[in-house]
Amino acid sequence: MRVTILGSGSAFSSPNRHNSCYLVESENERIMIDCGSDAMRAIQNARVDLSSIKAIFITHMHADHCGGLPSVITAMHVADRKEPIDVFVPHTQLRFVGTWFFNMFIFVEKLTFSVSLQPIYSGSVNLRNRMELKFVETRHLEKHSAYAGEAGIRPLSYSVVVRSGASQFFFSSDIGSVDEVKPFLDSTISLVEATHPSLEEIAALARRDNGALYFTHIPQELEENGEWKKELEIRFGVKNLNVVHDGQVLVV
Repeated sequence: MRVTILGSGSAFSSPNRHNSCYLVESENERIMIDCGSDAMRAIQNARVDLSSIKAIFITHMHADHCGGLPSVITAMHVADRKEPIDVFVPHTQLRFVGTWFFNMFIFVEKLTFSVSLQPIYSGSVNLRNRMELKFVETRHLEKHSAYAGEAGIRPLSYSVVVRSGASQFFFSSDIGSVDEVKPFLDSTISLVEATHPSLEEIAALARRDNGALYFTHIPQELEENGEWKKELEIRFGVKNLNVVHDGQVLVV
């Protein structure tokens, strides 16, 4: 299994980091996890064939994780894609995404390919060629519960474990607490977001790293002038921190 980091940035993307976007490949299966606002640019920079992506999975409905979805679907149509695609979103947002497409004049009946909107629930989704995705609900959006509740929306967000044969890959997406992801860090390779955990939590994870833990979702301000890594080294003794970059490929 191969994981290509298409976008490793935070909500505030930078010239060197696109929003959250990852390409996962196994045998003949090729999927995307998250499709942030500038995903199309990330896909073009990585020279990914749009017709080869079999499914897109959205971990939650923040724009830096889903905002590029309409433009990617539109680009697939312009490129005369023929193969159908499945788009998976949190089940509470399924109707919204359908309406979102419609209001952006993306009429699935007129596309050159079929789009099937599918709901994500906690649990497993099995794809072709033995790839399995297990979604684990996180507390990232709990802070929005009061406002979302008034609008009748349940704020859901997920981490995901991807398995193919003996290979396993874990992606935290955005989390409410590092404690949520600790049970999954024994995966072959783990990607943990670095925007929301504290420096103390990041340092604790870095110290337990066995060489297979990487940090992503890096805010620009944390890397400017190297102050972030410098503080981790001075305060917590963390000298080696695996931070992924756009275009990097991880072999799982």
